[in-house]
Formats: sequence, C-alpha cells, structure tokens
Amino acid sequence: MPPTISVVIPFYNAEPFFSEVYKSICSQTIQPEEIIVVIDGYSEKAEAFLKEYKNIKVVTPAENGGPAKARNIGVSNATSELIAFIDADDKWEANKLEKQLEFLAKHPEFSACHTGIKTFSDNDIIATFNDKSFSLTLSEVLTACHVLPSSLMIKKSAFDAINGFDAKIRCSEDQEFTIRLISNDLKIGFLAEPLSYLRREDQGNISSNGRNMVIGHFQVLKKHWSLFRKNKGTMPNYLYKTFMTAGGKSQGIERKLYYLAGHIIKLFFSVK
Repeated sequence: MPPTISVVIPFYNAEPFFSEVYKSICSQTIQPEEIIVVIDGYSEKAEAFLKEYKNIKVVTPAENGGPAKARNIGVSNATSELIAFIDADDKWEANKLEKQLEFLAKHPEFSACHTGIKTFSDNDIIATFNDKSFSLTLSEVLTACHVLPSSLMIKKSAFDAINGFDAKIRCSEDQEFTIRLISNDLKIGFLAEPLSYLRREDQGNISSNGRNMVIGHFQVLKKHWSLFRKNKGTMPNYLYKTFMTAGGKSQGIERKLYYLAGHIIKLFFSVK
C-alpha cells in the first residue's frame, strides 16, 4: 500500500480564497487521508465559515502564533506518513500529490520533495519557477529560499526529527526549516514540474511586508551564523537578496534604504 498523506493548512483571514484551495485538494487524482485546517488564533467567524466544508479536521489554537506554529500544530494532529502543506490562498494542479508520491517512491533517498511553482494574481499567471537543483545543497538554501511550503511534501518522520518549524520566526520560517533539514542530512528533491500555484496579491500576509521580511531574515542569520561563516560567499548573497527583495515590498524612504543597502553589498562583495 502507498503511504497515506495528510494535508495541513494554516488559516488566517483566508475566507475569500479558501474555496479555491479546497477545490484543488478535492480534485487531486490521489486523495489525501485527511485535510487539517489550523485556525491561526481562535475566531468564531472562521470556525463558522469552515463548518460549511466537508471532510476537514479543524483545529483551533487559542492564540495567533503565526504560520510556523499553525503548521506544527497541524502536523501534531496528523495521522499519515506524509505531510503536504498548502497555504489557504494557494492551489495545486490536480496531479500534484500523485506526482510527488511517485517521486518519493522512485527516490527513497529523499526525505522530502518540492515542485516547480507558478505565481498568480486572480486568474493571471505572473511567473513560472521551474529551474532548481535536483537535490538542494546547504549553500543553496543558505543563499535563498528555494522551497515554499505549498509545494512541499515531507515524511512526517523527517519533520518530527528536526522538531518542525521554528515558531519564533514569523517570516522566513520556510527557509530556516530547509536549512535545518539539509544540515541534518535530510535530503530535499526537486520535481521539475510547476504543480503548485502561489498567490501573489497584497492580501496582508506576513511575507508581503518588507520590514517583516528583513526581521525574519536576520533571525535566520543569527540562528545559523556558524553555518553562514563556514560556507563562504553565502552571507553576502543572502544579505543582498534580503535587502533587494525587501525593497520591492516596501514604500518611500524605507524602500530606498533597503535598495541602497543591497547595492552597497553588491559593490563590495561578489554576489550572484
């Protein structure tokens, strides 16, 4: 028998988008064993809204702890051998779970796999990202966030082995998670098909704020300082991408300062 799959969804003010993610899960060619929706902070409105959906397990923590904590709570309630994450405003191609299941069966050396992605707004595709290393290296994940939760399937045993996401990091928790996976010799493989769709609208999510992103990235840098120091060249590349991306998510003087910091780093260091 193939391993079973639990789908974990953090839910915070996602009522306008949830029907799409729910439909994309129910349309999968291989159905998950369970769909776990974690309301990120108790809300009567969210609880009443989710009651309209069948065959989901709703978990309601008392406090808003951010997406990392919500995912951890979801996994702790999961009963399957594999975990697939999806944010409550994203969606999948209909064969996403089937393809990842086949990939992990064919490549048992991997503890997790992620897919190519398409970013979208409304019904328009913005960009496609389908050019990643087959097996991610530590230097790659120290430099940039290659694995986004909505594209990830992971063995529950591997997730538990590193104690899940760091809930103290409210932004960039996905990159920090992959750093710990690979630094603990747990391999992440890449399925080179854009099977995951990430919504890119300013709907108030944490990653859409440049300042939040900078704070999160510096938390990651502080936590894994020794790894950055050991892997030459990763730190300036990481900081350059941090400031340039944050600039694109900011306004006014803050935007200019982030771009200036990025250009200074590029001037003094060899960055890619």
